[in-house]
Amino acid sequence: MKTIFITGASTGLGKATAKLFQSKGWKVIATMRNPEKETELQLLENVSLLPLDVTNTEQIEATIAQAITTGNIDLVFNNAGYGLVGALESYTEAQIIQQIDTNLIGVLRVIKAFIPYFKSRKNGLFITTTSVCGFSSNPLSPVYNATK
Repeated sequence: MKTIFITGASTGLGKATAKLFQSKGWKVIATMRNPEKETELQLLENVSLLPLDVTNTEQIEATIAQAITTGNIDLVFNNAGYGLVGALESYTEAQIIQQIDTNLIGVLRVIKAFIPYFKSRKNGLFITTTSVCGFSSNPLSPVYNATK
C-alpha cells in the first residue's frame, strides 16, 4: 500500500486530496495545525492525523519522524497555505512575513526535512500546490502571488 503525506489537510484541496487517495487504496497521513478538531477524516480507514504547523521547524521534524515510523512514505503533497487579500499598503510587516513564512518557506522546510529520507530510500515524490496567481497576478493579493 502506498502512502501520501499531506500538509494542510484540514480543509479544501488538502482534505479533498486525503479523501481521494484514501478512496484509491492509499494510506494517508493528513497533517494540520489542529488535528483534534478534525471530525471527518479521522473516521476513514487508513487515514492518520498528525499535528503540523509548517512555520514550526521542530514540529516539522517531529511529525515527519513520527510519520516515517508508520511505514514508507511515497509522496509528499505540500498544500498548507492561505491567501492574504488586500492592497499591499494595507498589510502590516508581520502579515507579509507570515504569508511568506507559511506559503513559501513552509514548503521548503517540509521538502528539506524529507530529502534525506527520500534519498535513503532512493524513492519519493514531492507535489506542491500552486495557484494561477503564480502565473497571472491579482492586484489584491500581491504577497500571496509572490509566494505562488
